[in-house]
Amino acid sequence: MISVRQLAGALTGVGLLYRFDRRAWDFFDQSAQGFWGAFIVAAALAPLQIGRSVIQFDADKQSLDFVPYLVVEILSYVVTWTLFPFAMLYISALLGRAPRYFAYMVPYIWMQLPLALPLFAAQLLTDLQLLPPILLGVLGPAVLVAFAVYGTFVAGIGLQIVTGTALSLVVLDYVLGLLADRAISLI
Repeated sequence: MISVRQLAGALTGVGLLYRFDRRAWDFFDQSAQGFWGAFIVAAALAPLQIGRSVIQFDADKQSLDFVPYLVVEILSYVVTWTLFPFAMLYISALLGRAPRYFAYMVPYIWMQLPLALPLFAAQLLTDLQLLPPILLGVLGPAVLVAFAVYGTFVAGIGLQIVTGTALSLVVLDYVLGLLADRAISLI
C-alpha cells in the first residue's frame, strides 16, 4: 500500500512533469515498491471505467450474461493497465536501459492520472447523457495529444533515450491497448 507521504510526493512529481520539470523524478519512489504503489492510479480510475461498462451493458447485444460480462470487463481493465509495463520489462532490456525501468514506469503510470480522470469522467457522463457526445469529440483527441507529448517526455527522461525512441514507446503503448481491447471485445 502507498503511504500519504508517497502519495503527496507522487502528486507533486506529476505536477512537475506537467511543467516539463526534470526535478519531478525526485518525488517518485523509483523502486519495485514504488512501481506497485503507482497502480493506485488504476485503482482510483477503476470505478469510472467499471461504471461505464455497467451502463453500456445491453443484454440483447451481449453474448455473455451480466456477471461474466462484468468479469471480462474487469479483467480487460487489468490487462490494459499491465500489458505495457510487462512489455517494457523486455523492451527496456533490449534498449540497454533495464536499470532505468522503474525510473520510467513509475512516473509514466502516475502521469496518466490527470489525463485519464477527466476523460473517463466525461465518457461516463456522456453515457449517462449528462454531457453532449461532441465534448468527447474534442476531449478525446486532446487527451491523446497530451498523452503523446507527456509520455514522450517521461520516456525520454526516465529511460534516457532520444525523442524518436521515446515517442515510439508511447505509440507502442497505445497500439498494445488497442490490440488488447480488440482481442477482448471478440469474447
